[in-house]
Amino acid sequence: MIGDLDAAETHLRGALSLYVALDDRYDAGRVLVELAEISLAVGDYLAAAELASQAAERIPGDTAALIVLGYGEWLAGSTADAEVTFGRALYWDADAAAALAGRGQVRADLGDYVAALDDLDQALKHELGRAAEADARSARALALAALGRVTDALEDLAASRRLDPGRSRTEQRADQIATLTASRVEGSAARP
Repeated sequence: MIGDLDAAETHLRGALSLYVALDDRYDAGRVLVELAEISLAVGDYLAAAELASQAAERIPGDTAALIVLGYGEWLAGSTADAEVTFGRALYWDADAAAALAGRGQVRADLGDYVAALDDLDQALKHELGRAAEADARSARALALAALGRVTDALEDLAASRRLDPGRSRTEQRADQIATLTASRVEGSAARP
């Protein structure tokens, strides 16, 4: 797969050079989005954010560019920036499932669990793909657990694991949920 991505990147960079030389901002932006998606796929989140940012400059209001930018920012550690970027994408397309799922996950990370649930519930009404749905469900499970809805959280966590067994993001969130529920149990046991 890496060889395929390397070949695709080589071809896309050639196309990007051509579109830049022709001053074709739209097609250059589209190619930058595709390059950013490759960077996301290989885990180079800073490069993904930079490429998607360049795409968004060339084609302002492009939902795909903003979504990739949001994921790049989030996964590179700029959670608050990612929330704003996903919001910008949703301004242009209020039903963009990937933006709703991304913003919901970011909001769960930021501890804004009620808003996270709202975004994630809306995202899950759409077709997301297995990995994206697994991520949305595990983020939803985290938000539910934080709000004290442990049974519902465990159901979503199980659904996430069925969709994509062994997914690292799901397992990280499972650890967070275990910590939340353990502290909740300890806190209630300590009360007289």
